[in-house]
Amino acid sequence: MATDHPIPASKQQQPGTSAFKLVIYEQENFQGRCHELTGPCNNLQEAGVEKVGSILVLCGPWVGYEQTSCKGEQYVFEKGEYPRWDSWTNSRRSDTILAFRPIKVDSQEHKIVLYENPGFAGKKIEIIDDDVPSFHAHGYQEKVSSVRVQSGTWVGYQYPGYRGYQYLFEKGEYKDSTEFGAQIPQIQSVRRIRDMQWHQRGAFHPHAQWQTPNNRGTAGRLHFLFSREARRKVLRKQGFDKSLLFYWKLKMPVSCSSCGEKRAALKRPKTGHSLCKECFFMAFEEEVHQTIVNASLFKSGESVAIAASGGKDSTVLAHVMKVLNERYNYGLELTLISVDEGITGYRDDSLETVKRNQQQYELPLKIVSYEELYGWTMDAIVKQVGLKNNCTFCGVFRRQALDRGALMLKVDKICTGHNADDVAETVLMNVLRGDIARLRRCTAISTASEGEGVVPRCKPLKYAYEKEIVLYAYFKKLDYFSTECIYSPNAYRGHARTFLKDLESIRPSSIIDIIHSGENLSVREGVKMPVQGTCSRCGYISSQALCKSCVLLEGLNRGLPKLGIGKHHRLHGKILSQQPLTEKEERKLKSVEF
Repeated sequence: MATDHPIPASKQQQPGTSAFKLVIYEQENFQGRCHELTGPCNNLQEAGVEKVGSILVLCGPWVGYEQTSCKGEQYVFEKGEYPRWDSWTNSRRSDTILAFRPIKVDSQEHKIVLYENPGFAGKKIEIIDDDVPSFHAHGYQEKVSSVRVQSGTWVGYQYPGYRGYQYLFEKGEYKDSTEFGAQIPQIQSVRRIRDMQWHQRGAFHPHAQWQTPNNRGTAGRLHFLFSREARRKVLRKQGFDKSLLFYWKLKMPVSCSSCGEKRAALKRPKTGHSLCKECFFMAFEEEVHQTIVNASLFKSGESVAIAASGGKDSTVLAHVMKVLNERYNYGLELTLISVDEGITGYRDDSLETVKRNQQQYELPLKIVSYEELYGWTMDAIVKQVGLKNNCTFCGVFRRQALDRGALMLKVDKICTGHNADDVAETVLMNVLRGDIARLRRCTAISTASEGEGVVPRCKPLKYAYEKEIVLYAYFKKLDYFSTECIYSPNAYRGHARTFLKDLESIRPSSIIDIIHSGENLSVREGVKMPVQGTCSRCGYISSQALCKSCVLLEGLNRGLPKLGIGKHHRLHGKILSQQPLTEKEERKLKSVEF
């Protein structure tokens, strides 16, 4: 059944009149053509559904599948509203649904046993009539390779807090992880699927936040509806007046949507979940751990240098890396490395923070300075070039300084604190500049060794939102330096950051969406790309005869600071052969008076 208009609320079927009923809308927010299902459908496209944009579950529960014939990634739907694809999954692997079938819930009791090895062998965790948001919190840190469901219907999740891939478990035995659709044997949280037959207030919903004064359990949670008036109607129907609703909205404490026991201390900017401090710490750390594991960033026995500036990102990175290294036995030898750019009133203060972090985390520290490496400080550079292009000098010099410091320490990898906001900003900047070469590699979570004198780098915080990093540092009471660089107000990145924050305020998923867009971009065949080589002077990686650092340094030493700003590749030959520049060339490359 298909129609071009949404189903009016007055005509929507009430629970109990049909065992299963689901409405699919082809556009987000319940717009466009809608299609009604009351039974299984192995191929939505054959049924006339072009795309699944939003879903309204009137009677359920249901399970959707990424592929036809009920195969591929699974998505569990219970009674409620799902306005767009990221409201029914956060795995972010696919936004496609091609099949649906109802889930039969035929037992009020629930019991499930999960085993470490295939064939129901190894360590196990047994769960009876309870939801478990984190196996780690219950002392079970093993993989899950086989499952035995003795009663009830369950859904398992790849990560703690009911996140990641979903796996439906109906009554029966699953001897191997492939039998429940998992590519890797990893399940870290599980909950019961319950329908209206047993719970008159409805089943679990990822956006459920509020609780009634007398009902603080999962069944007492009220669903978040996408219309304020609809929310009020539901509350009035259950006997709550308007004034009490206002009181709850402002006064009533919200319980943690993960553990359901403690009071929520924050609302995650990334997912919208209300969490207590302990669950937020665990969720944040587990996400970083999964990023490290999925990308295979480290190997046991490696020596890793953490780039430490004293700011929030590097401080949180150092803390989390130390915690995860001990918790999961990475076997890494961690050290801190910091760069002193020579910015009076900024870097000297932040380095004091780094030194305190060294004592707090009991990690060795190495500090390298621009003055030591290049004979210049940023204060001196700014005096010569002004405030317009100084960030170019600082960024190029700092990147090479980190590599030089890492070579002095003889480490295997450098760990940087770039977060999701930083990566998204870089994607936007490279798009706006039309820099295809950098756009292709700026979203990489790690870089291989690109030549002699270059140490591989990685970004464990690549998918961590800046706001969540601040929250983590705040609630952990970490010691970090929060003053902005005095020379950066006019930086080009600041404009990209402002634009990104505006997008985030409208749609919080914009940051991750931009990153995924950058990851999936490919360069058309035949497009000429820069060939990576080495600098003729210092041996550092470069696509030109001279690396950017040498050109900038040459310009400073000759009193021609604009030499490295813009495209002056044709002058590299003169620089290498120590030929003098013409009067016209020198006049063009000299700085203006500030």
